[in-house]
Amino acid sequence: MNENEVYSAGRYLWRLISVLLGIVMIWFGLMRFLPFMADSMAALLVQYAWLPAASMASTVSIIVGTVEVVIGLLLLFPQVTIRRYAGLAAAIFWFFGLLLLIGKPMYQHTDVYSGFPVIGGGQTLLKHLGIAALGLGIFAFQHRERLYRAAVIGLWLGQLLVLIWIGGMKFTMVEATGISHLMKTSPFFSWLYDFCTIQQASIVIGVTELGTAALMLFWPWHQNIARLGFLAAICTYLLTNSFLFSLPGWQSGFGFPFIGRTGQFLIKDELLLLGALVLFLTPYTKICHKQLPQRT
Repeated sequence: MNENEVYSAGRYLWRLISVLLGIVMIWFGLMRFLPFMADSMAALLVQYAWLPAASMASTVSIIVGTVEVVIGLLLLFPQVTIRRYAGLAAAIFWFFGLLLLIGKPMYQHTDVYSGFPVIGGGQTLLKHLGIAALGLGIFAFQHRERLYRAAVIGLWLGQLLVLIWIGGMKFTMVEATGISHLMKTSPFFSWLYDFCTIQQASIVIGVTELGTAALMLFWPWHQNIARLGFLAAICTYLLTNSFLFSLPGWQSGFGFPFIGRTGQFLIKDELLLLGALVLFLTPYTKICHKQLPQRT
């Protein structure tokens, strides 16, 4: 592909990313206005001394939801400059969520699995690095060369963070038990339990995720090997999203479009899928060793 073709393909891909990220942020933001989300916010606030008091949960949920909806709407805006800066705002918004990993509340504490690396509610936060990198990519594409390099490398690191951490957790019984409730509802995974125990089935998934991450690690040196990893990641995210059609992911008592915590966790995989697609189409040498084609 020549430079004009690279720019054209990249422009349409990043426009798609902007649209889907905007839709997800509007969707999630609107849900923060509902009572059950205020309750979830209260449960979160009470665990962190540096966050507002739990008594302010309703107000905090509305403020966060408003910010999320506004950013999402701006990501859908037809004017390129507005979308770009909305992407920067989205990057900051999603990256902020990673700060919640600094502290004990996001880690499961039991007699057997105490603290790092076994993570509970924080699993969804691990995805925020890759999603924040998407926002930065929207802002930087064809305008800020160094920031765009940082965005694509952030996509790569975000993929590795999720696959290595969560893949490693599949070797623990607490995670094996947790995912069994999802896998047993899916025609793509339920058959595993005809041949494997709960732990063995989880290990199969864990080995697959760690193997995918291992292939991705080759990105700086062997693009073709890394592409196999990116393709495997795309397939993985497509399969995990199939759970949305096989489990009761919608919030009880509200129905569509108000999706529950598990459903929100799965929808974020759609954004990670887009990140894997960007990496699949982006040679490392173009990002780190050659000047990127500039917008004309």
